[in-house]
Amino acid sequence: MWLVLLGMAWLARAANAQSAQSLPGARPSLEVPPRLRLLVVAPHPDDETLGAAGLMQRVEEQHGRVSVVYLTNGDGYVDGVELETHSLKPRPQDFVDYGERRLHEALRALQAISVSQKRLFAFGFPDGGLLDLLTTSWSSVTPFVSPYTRDDRPPYASSVARDAAYSGVALERELVRLVVRLSPEWIAVTGPWDMHPDHCAAFHFVVRALRRLGSSNPEFVAPRVLAYTVHRPDWPGTAEGAELQAPPGVSPAGANWQFLELSAAELDGKGRALDEYASQMDIMAVLFRAFVRSDEVFAVYPTLPEEPADACGRAVSIPVDVHRASR
Repeated sequence: MWLVLLGMAWLARAANAQSAQSLPGARPSLEVPPRLRLLVVAPHPDDETLGAAGLMQRVEEQHGRVSVVYLTNGDGYVDGVELETHSLKPRPQDFVDYGERRLHEALRALQAISVSQKRLFAFGFPDGGLLDLLTTSWSSVTPFVSPYTRDDRPPYASSVARDAAYSGVALERELVRLVVRLSPEWIAVTGPWDMHPDHCAAFHFVVRALRRLGSSNPEFVAPRVLAYTVHRPDWPGTAEGAELQAPPGVSPAGANWQFLELSAAELDGKGRALDEYASQMDIMAVLFRAFVRSDEVFAVYPTLPEEPADACGRAVSIPVDVHRASR
């Protein structure tokens, strides 16, 4: 199957390259510098591969360093847990077990594209609850409780935030610690226009963490932020192997769209990595295959983005510059 997609992608890429020669302005290319330190922020296991598997491979090929952090383990996917357990009433432990499985799949997916398992960081915050942490559960005094696992803190032994209460301030703090530890030059994260609540909230948390570091250290140099897209009702479409376009109607404030053309090897690696997400392929194979394209698309912010006024249509109640008092 992937060989067919590879052929389609390269035929499309060749045709587009030939037609672009006659156009006054070709699509801007994303140029990846050598020895780059890249951090990919994924709301759930598989988002990093769907949106940035090609970018991760390019960084590795150019002797850079790729790290991936999963904000959640993806344990709140009810359809997936019901399919896994053959039960319409899964127990809280079933959701935890599902989160463990998804993290193991993520480990194998990263191995498929030569990203070291030592560069994988799992936070274990609540799947389906990141927007709540951002808007209504910012304080650790009254932590959010997952409606799936029934936990108010990560239940996973592998979590690097095992003792953190489910709160916005705790998630921001863990991101700050990770950025200080890794010192990334680029951070790729889902964009604020992504329709999944966890995805648009992830962008806010990254911006808040970087602004927190800038406010506490005048010498802090913020990484470049690249935003990728996973969930839009009119994107990416179903033309497997064809050139991927920017999401229609999305004009990111302060950013410009840039495109990373993938080599045959990078495209093959992306397909193999996605195959490792068997639990998701059982349900979303059509969507996954739609991301196997000849390129990847990123909104690139030349300077640190401003935090949007809302997240997935919900007002952000605590401004980034004053929420320190809620700790």
